[in-house]
Order: sequence, then C-alpha cells, then structure tokens
Amino acid sequence: MNLQTKETQEAAYQLAGLIYGISLDGIVTKNEYDALKNWCSVHEGLCENETFQQLYSRVHPIIEDGKVNHEELEEMKLILREFVADIGSEKLDRPNLFFLHGIFEGILASGDINTYEVYRLNQWLEKNEHLRDHYSFQELFELVHRVLEDQKVDDEEAKLLKSFFADQLA
Repeated sequence: MNLQTKETQEAAYQLAGLIYGISLDGIVTKNEYDALKNWCSVHEGLCENETFQQLYSRVHPIIEDGKVNHEELEEMKLILREFVADIGSEKLDRPNLFFLHGIFEGILASGDINTYEVYRLNQWLEKNEHLRDHYSFQELFELVHRVLEDQKVDDEEAKLLKSFFADQLA
C-alpha cells in the first residue's frame, strides 16, 4: 500500500472517530466545531491525492458553512462509511486505533466529559471487545469500567479520563 493511501485511510478513520466522539452527547459545541475545522486544515494537504479529494470535497462544505448540526454529523458518518467501504481498510494497521484517537479528540473538544458520553464510549468498547489485547485498549477498558462502577462520572473521574485521552493523543 502506498503512503498516500495509508494517510488517506488514517485521516478517514480519525474523522470518523472525531465525529463519533462529538456526537456522543448529541450536541455540537463551538469547540467541537473547531475540532472539525481543524481536521480539515490539518488534512487539506492530502487533497493532492485524488482518493482523499473525493472525501474532502464532500465533508469540507458541510464543515465550512459555519456550524454543524446533528443531521450533518449523520450525513458525514454516511459519507465516511461509503468512503471507507470504497477504499477498503484490510491493509491498514490498526484502523480502530485511528478511530479511537478521533473519539478522544471529539470528547476532549467538548471541554467536559459526562456520564452519557462515557456510557456511549463503553458501548463502542464492548462492540470492539477484540481490541482488549492491545495495551492501550486494555488500559482504556479497565479505566472506563472503573469509572462506571458507580454509574456516574464525577469530577475526579472526568479529570482522569481527560488525562488518559490527552496522553493517548500525545
């Protein structure tokens, strides 16, 4: 697989995760919108790749119109599903890792972490149980399980999760 294809796939999975993370609580804040704009800025250089340009030309107008609502997030999810199906991911190492990093960015962009977001993250983790063997996933599984033991996320737990997410992105 050439480097451009790999970068295109990584960027697509990261955007998919970012959108998933942003949509966890059903609200798109200004900071979350800024995170989407930042994704566009960071990855604009990949537009030299015709395959990436196909994705970018569909999501960029949605993001650049000044706001993103829930319906537009759903539209971008559909665009990404189609895109990933077209380009394939079987040759990409750890696509879920890029997706998970996007989730972390989306959750961190909101500024705070609430119980509902952590429950939704836990649902994603449960659907991807096969990832438990990977070190960073194993640690995340354990952390989310500990946080949800009392069925709520308090301020200290939110700080712990933020710190974990930020460390994974560093």
